[in-house]
Amino acid sequence: MNPLSAVLLTSLMILSSPALAAHPDAPSKQVGTLTCTILPHTGINLLIHSTRDIRCEFKSTSEGAVERYKGETGIGFGLDVTFKKGSVLVYSVLADHFKQNTNQLAGKYSGARGSVTTFGATVGDIAPIEKDDGTVSLQPIRVRNKGVGATLGFTYIYLEPDSD
Repeated sequence: MNPLSAVLLTSLMILSSPALAAHPDAPSKQVGTLTCTILPHTGINLLIHSTRDIRCEFKSTSEGAVERYKGETGIGFGLDVTFKKGSVLVYSVLADHFKQNTNQLAGKYSGARGSVTTFGATVGDIAPIEKDDGTVSLQPIRVRNKGVGATLGFTYIYLEPDSD
């Protein structure tokens, strides 16, 4: 088995593990979508830890209002061997109690991730990730990567309001 296939197989096994599924008390009501663009030529990649700067836009499903966030994403611990020219991540935002225009999405989120990107196609994905206080959950609905690489490990996203 070649190394790329081994990473893919391991990624899929980890992401399908019931232990990594959202816990029963996780938020379940969709309140909008969060679209994050990983900024090219930012961050570091140290094989077992990586970080990239992001800019995100939240759109509410009920009011259509927009909130902007900035921050970073990456692998806190795992394997990240990627050569990306850019990525866009789109999440369904789940929260049982949500107040628009309060920057409620600000904070740190964490979860599992496993993917392989080659020739512009991404296989595998990020499992649902949850805000550290448990009030908001992000369910990935679309990942678009440009570049090549493999990622496996525990991912994080840190968001803060973007006033720029």
